[in-house]
Amino acid sequence: MRSTGLIASVLVVIPLSMAAATDVSGNWSIDGDVQGNPVNLSCVFAQDTAARVSGKCDINGMENASIDGTVTDTKLQFAFTAAGYTLTYTGLVADETVSGDIEVAGVSGKFNGRRLKK
Repeated sequence: MRSTGLIASVLVVIPLSMAAATDVSGNWSIDGDVQGNPVNLSCVFAQDTAARVSGKCDINGMENASIDGTVTDTKLQFAFTAAGYTLTYTGLVADETVSGDIEVAGVSGKFNGRRLKK
């Protein structure tokens, strides 16, 4: 009887640890700030079956950069290089929004974004 309870407990825990990564594919509008400097993105993300994220982001309506990233559960991380600086975004996805931190050249900032409807 004891082993049956243990097996049932293990079976309940296994699916929780194998949760699929949140799908972030699509168009996103992301607004951020790093020490008073706006970093506004218009991005198109594609996500493969291994939860790798790729795509392009227009930065402040001017420069276009390729991004590379990953999604683990609800954590999105992506980076791109613009004007000689690498910006790394790390945030949590909740429904159709994402928010988190930006790291660039030893300083940090915050960002918020939302998935755009098709």
